[in-house]
Amino acid sequence: MMLKRALFLLIAALSGDLGRGSDVGQELTRATSAEIRGVWVHPATFGPEKLTAVPKIQLTLDQYVKAGINTVMVMVKSTSGHVYFKSTVGVRDPGYNWDFFSVFLEEAMKRRITVHPWFCVFTEGDIQGRVREHPEWLIRSRKSELVPVLNPAHPDARKYEISLIKELVSQYPVEWVHLDYIRWPCEPAEDYFSFDAQSRALFKEYSGEDIATVRAMDSGNTLWNEWIDWNGQQVTRFLRELRQGLTQPGRNVKLSVAVFPDAPNARALVGQDWEGWVREGLVEMVCPMLYTNHREFFEKYIRKAVAITQGHCLLGIGVGIGTAHNQNTPEGVLWQMRTSRDLGANGTVLFSSVSLTEEFLKALSN
Repeated sequence: MMLKRALFLLIAALSGDLGRGSDVGQELTRATSAEIRGVWVHPATFGPEKLTAVPKIQLTLDQYVKAGINTVMVMVKSTSGHVYFKSTVGVRDPGYNWDFFSVFLEEAMKRRITVHPWFCVFTEGDIQGRVREHPEWLIRSRKSELVPVLNPAHPDARKYEISLIKELVSQYPVEWVHLDYIRWPCEPAEDYFSFDAQSRALFKEYSGEDIATVRAMDSGNTLWNEWIDWNGQQVTRFLRELRQGLTQPGRNVKLSVAVFPDAPNARALVGQDWEGWVREGLVEMVCPMLYTNHREFFEKYIRKAVAITQGHCLLGIGVGIGTAHNQNTPEGVLWQMRTSRDLGANGTVLFSSVSLTEEFLKALSN
């Protein structure tokens, strides 16, 4: 018991003072008197040519201000693994031979819009640069097939992703970092963890058994439950390591995370223990992606999220405009924004800039 208590205290020290989550949440809530009205922004909204992209960035941000938008999560690392900022660690999108993020950040700051640089954390669709040099960092399926997603259980894979984030933070005056795809894959099926040699060895060290030799790979098996829990711990370990890596005197970079709608299911199926992250004080804002037109379901999952986050961190509900899960209307978006506010969320974040057409902007402005 004493050993477990010591480990708990060590983990708490690495992530901040005990009880930090509640204190930070209350402090953020007091500081954020204005409702969060955000949008996820893709560089593709403006195109790769700087000559035409810059005026479009300026016009779009002016429209956002008029529509009451005060927060943007702007993509700086895509699901392909390409980055959109000045980097010696990652590989830039070849279409963007200029510092997209620097220009966007400067224009947003002029308009007093809060910017969260948006990292698609573990996804590496194009397997390029350092990732190509280190295929052992990638997930392996049960049949040993290579999956273009970094393995959260691999220490060097975690270090690579953290180095990208630290590089951006060291170069630009940002107060936030936004994390997406901070989980295991959900395709082709949940759950989908890695069966590479190192992960199996690490789990065997933890459990005493090689997971690949287990017959009953289902939740009726105690060992399989441990496997699920262990994989989730690796994603949380990444967050703790990132938090420690971003800690520096005179600089307080806050973390926001895009998460799956239901915390218990996200924890079990994709290793995304966002309720635990909130309790531990690892994040300052949670954005559950509630991409649905079903009003009862929308309200149900907001209430769940409010119960988890209230007094601990900010809650920005992800509202889908045009997604794989729903196609919304201006009236539907406005109802979801009002409902989020009425049920106790701190605001909403719209997905995404590609779908935020003039029709929706006009509705928001009115």
